[in-house]
Amino acid sequence: MTNAATVPEPRRVISAALLATIPTILPGFLVGALAVQISDEFEVSEAMYGWAIGGFFLAATVGSISLGRLAQRIGPRRQVTWALAISGLSQLFIAACADSFVVLVAGLAVAGLCNSGNQTGINLLLGQAKLPRLGLALALKQSGMPAASLLGGLAVPAIALTVGWRWAYVIGACATALAIVLVRRMIAPVGRMQRRDVVAPTTPRRMLAIAAIGFGFMAFVAGALNAWIVSSGVEAGISEGRAGLLLSGGAACGIAMRLVMGVRADMMKTNPFRVAGCFSIAGSIGLLLLAVQAPWMHLFATLLAFGAGWVWPVFTNFGVVRANQDSAAAATGVTQTGVYIGVFLGPLVTGWIIERSGYPTMWIVVAGVMVIGALITMTASRNF
Repeated sequence: MTNAATVPEPRRVISAALLATIPTILPGFLVGALAVQISDEFEVSEAMYGWAIGGFFLAATVGSISLGRLAQRIGPRRQVTWALAISGLSQLFIAACADSFVVLVAGLAVAGLCNSGNQTGINLLLGQAKLPRLGLALALKQSGMPAASLLGGLAVPAIALTVGWRWAYVIGACATALAIVLVRRMIAPVGRMQRRDVVAPTTPRRMLAIAAIGFGFMAFVAGALNAWIVSSGVEAGISEGRAGLLLSGGAACGIAMRLVMGVRADMMKTNPFRVAGCFSIAGSIGLLLLAVQAPWMHLFATLLAFGAGWVWPVFTNFGVVRANQDSAAAATGVTQTGVYIGVFLGPLVTGWIIERSGYPTMWIVVAGVMVIGALITMTASRNF
């Protein structure tokens, strides 16, 4: 078992978790925000472009369970450091060497694998720290993901439309290098865990699998929302720059809601999975309104879809980590597999729908998927 003396100080844990989350998830969100510019350069359709985003999360899916077990063995500090380092190199590779769409997808796949290792390592760190405000800590950590989406949206007018989309990945690599330095200063080394400490999660694996399925449906929506909100805005009559800013605004709304709900999560008596499901159903209304395809409605619908529809990871991760604190990496390795499959399939399936039926039909389908995911997640609530 880990020695109490090696448990990092709470503020350092939370700061390290946030700093490490953003750089490794950023490559996946950037490729969604920069869809218009990148697809124009490589001359690919929406359905084909879905593989750029999907490749990132497919690789994350492949590595999630095994890297979760690895984190239990080598400790979170070592795993997070390696994940950040390789992610930074993959982003430099994309910026310098992506001369075809296939090469771009390959670079994103490596980055996606690093993200899954990073996420499980961070979850283990938060679980082992026995934080008094676990809900707030997870909300801050989960805010790193919409923060990456926000940065991706800002990258459109600030970088892609000025010096070119490749520079967004150069900046991402620099942010990763900075995160490595800060994380290693904030987290003290934790001794290698012995094999007997790598136990099965407290929650029955069957219930983790059901939760993963529910998360997968909701993550499908998150992947579609991030992938197409800019392109859908342009289709609705918004300029490319303003559509990118709209993505940033939606992500900022998502961050605010995650932080507010994270503060309340520790004080709530309501089951976190039920709360996640209710927010997701509310977010599905925003997704339906995106089908209207009017500039003014797109603004309101984006804020509602992100604000309500992106809160669920705070509560679902809170439920899983709280129930499996000493095996958080192994437990979230299972549930995150569902998340990654959902985010992988989201851009691919919705890109195919867009090509054949247009954006309005796609948003209606996505709203239905969100409701299904919310209901499945609620069925697993008794175990969390």
